Amino acid sequence: MTVGAITVLAAVGLTVDTSPPDAPDITPLAEYSPQPPAPTTVAPPTTDPTPTEPAPAPAEDPGSAHIEPASIPDGPLGIPGIALDAYHRATERLNAERPSCEMDWTVLAGIGQVESNQGRGLFDVHGNTIGRILGPRLDGSLPGTAVITDTDGGRFDGDREFDRAVGPVQFIPSTWANLGRDGNGDGVADPNNIYDGALSAATLLCGQGGSMADPAARTRAILAYNNSLAYVANVNAWAHGYAVNAFPLPSDLPEIHRPEPVVEPPQPPEHCPEGWEGEPTAAPEPAEPGQPEPPVPGCTKVTPPPTEPSRTEAPSTAPTPTATESSPAPGPAPAPAFPGLPVIELPCIPPFCVPPPPA
Repeated sequence: MTVGAITVLAAVGLTVDTSPPDAPDITPLAEYSPQPPAPTTVAPPTTDPTPTEPAPAPAEDPGSAHIEPASIPDGPLGIPGIALDAYHRATERLNAERPSCEMDWTVLAGIGQVESNQGRGLFDVHGNTIGRILGPRLDGSLPGTAVITDTDGGRFDGDREFDRAVGPVQFIPSTWANLGRDGNGDGVADPNNIYDGALSAATLLCGQGGSMADPAARTRAILAYNNSLAYVANVNAWAHGYAVNAFPLPSDLPEIHRPEPVVEPPQPPEHCPEGWEGEPTAAPEPAEPGQPEPPVPGCTKVTPPPTEPSRTEAPSTAPTPTATESSPAPGPAPAPAFPGLPVIELPCIPPFCVPPPPA
């Protein structure tokens, strides 16, 4: 099989299991392929935990350590630090589970680069892509595409009629249902998370058998991911570039005829947070590590009404003086009268007498 024989190449390629449930073999099927590839027997990983088995303890599982990804510096050729960390953790975990695979983190990095340009370098602090990365609709409308009707009810790709590849390493939902794994120990296997995607991609590659250090076995594994020799050449070129910290030459990157993945921006929340009012118009910006959540566009913080000061003094019960009572008398104030005593008028003694009014 030569590069010239590939007329239409895989866009978001992963393989899907098209064999009957009781068949012992699995036939990989690329999303873009001029003809179905030859059947290949795939030995399922024997050490992968099944849903009924308990998850490995964090101390023994390098892929489940809790970290602050945003603090990781970028790696070779500007690869995002969080993606670099995900590839290293997936490699360590697969090599612990299946030493014969000899997984190399640069292979995973090459797939991430070819599939989505490392998720466009936009991840939140948990490794989730900012905006959902979707491949073309697998409805057969593009030349060479497989027709894959909906298998996830639109849960991952938002399409309830046909499947679309999802995430930074572009998994088809039906493939994710079989191979999707939790790479960061949060209890959820999400194809939109770089840690989960990296571990799942490593599992798919190792499932093809052989060592990633063997060029033939490595080529076979990458072809199972995407049935295209041009795709294999691109992945290997980028993997080598990451290993030596040098960009591939254009001649090492044959053109892959495929539409680019579509990026769906984050959707605004349905309601404003508690204590805020209005109608959300957009998704909030991702929060920086250790910083409070930024406000949701379109929401305004509700200002609580001012509280009236409490009055601790009892209201006065003294009568309000009338206008005549409050007016000053022209003469001296009369002495207060005591009940039961006679009122005695004393004569005026100068100079304390009030002068008589003028005639």
